[in-house]
Amino acid sequence: MGTTGISRLVEPNASYTFVVSEVAAGARLDKFLAEQFSSYSRNFFQQLIDKGRVLVNDVPCAKTGTVVKVSDSVHVTFPPARQVVIDEQLDEDIGVEVLHEEQEFLVVYKPAGLLVHTPHHLSTEVTLVDWLLRHYREIDDVGYVDRPGIVHRLDKDTSGLLIVPRTCRAHATFTDMFRERRIHKMYYAIVTGHPDERGLIDLPIGRDPHYRSRMKAFKPTERPAGKLRDAVTHFKVDRYFQGCSLVEVRPVTGRTHQIRVHFAARGHSLIGDVLYGTQSKQLGRHALHACELVFSFGGKEYRFTRTMPEDFKKFLSYSKPL
Repeated sequence: MGTTGISRLVEPNASYTFVVSEVAAGARLDKFLAEQFSSYSRNFFQQLIDKGRVLVNDVPCAKTGTVVKVSDSVHVTFPPARQVVIDEQLDEDIGVEVLHEEQEFLVVYKPAGLLVHTPHHLSTEVTLVDWLLRHYREIDDVGYVDRPGIVHRLDKDTSGLLIVPRTCRAHATFTDMFRERRIHKMYYAIVTGHPDERGLIDLPIGRDPHYRSRMKAFKPTERPAGKLRDAVTHFKVDRYFQGCSLVEVRPVTGRTHQIRVHFAARGHSLIGDVLYGTQSKQLGRHALHACELVFSFGGKEYRFTRTMPEDFKKFLSYSKPL
C-alpha cells in the first residue's frame, strides 16, 4: 500500500507497506512511520520496531534509528487489540484525584506506582489514561491515539500534578506552551548527600550508549554517537538532613528522566532511584514529587500545588535534621 498521511485509528493487526520516496529518504525509521500515521507518535512506532513488527525490505528491523533509503520497502503490522480487564480495577480507588476542572482541561494528581499511559499494546497494567477514559470520555479524540489526553508525563514512580487537555485546541495550546517553556513546574526531591544550597545544572542529556533503558548527562567535552538535547535544572535546598537533603527543583527543560539524571551526574542521586542510584529500604520508590504547576491559559493565570506526599514525610521523620 502506498497511501500516506493516514489520520484515522488503525484496526488491530492491520498491515501497511510503504515505498520510501526521494523526499522521505534519510529520515529515521520511527520518524518516517510517524509521518505516515499522523495520529500515532514516534514512541508508538519505536515500540513496534522493538517488537519486530516493522520490516525493511522484508527483514525485521531492530533499530529505531535506522535511516531509510530511496525505494526501501517498509512494512508495518499494528499490534493486536489490547487485552486488559480494567472495569473492576477502575471502580476501585487507584489514587487519582481531579484537583481542578475546566471546560478545556483538567489538573489531576497521579500517585506513585501508576503509569501515565500504556508502554505497549500488550501491557495489561491499568494506567492514568484508562482511568481518564472511563471518567472523561471526550479525551479519546484528543492528542495521539496511543496516549489520548496526554500532553506531558511523569515517570511511573513519580507522584504529582499533570495537566490533561480535554479538547484538541487545548492539546495544541499546551503542547506549544511546553515547547516554549511557558509552563513552570516545581518538584520536591530527596537526594543523597548535601548539594550546594542552590545551583544550576546545565548538562545535555542523551541515551546512555551502554544501557538503552537509561539516559545520561554528558560533559561538554564528551561527543557521544547519539543525539544530545540541552537540559537545564535549577535547584534550592529546602532542608539538610543526616545523609540526605530535601530539594526544591525547577526544571527549565523537560527531558526524559532529567531531574534524576542531573542529580545523579552531580553525585547526589535521588533516594530510592534504582536506575540511577540505589534502592532504599525506607522508601519504596524514587523520591520525586511534582508539587507545583504555574501557567496562563485563555488570559487567566493558574497556580496549582500539591503538598509533600505521606511517604516523603515518613521518610524524613526518621532522618535527623542538620
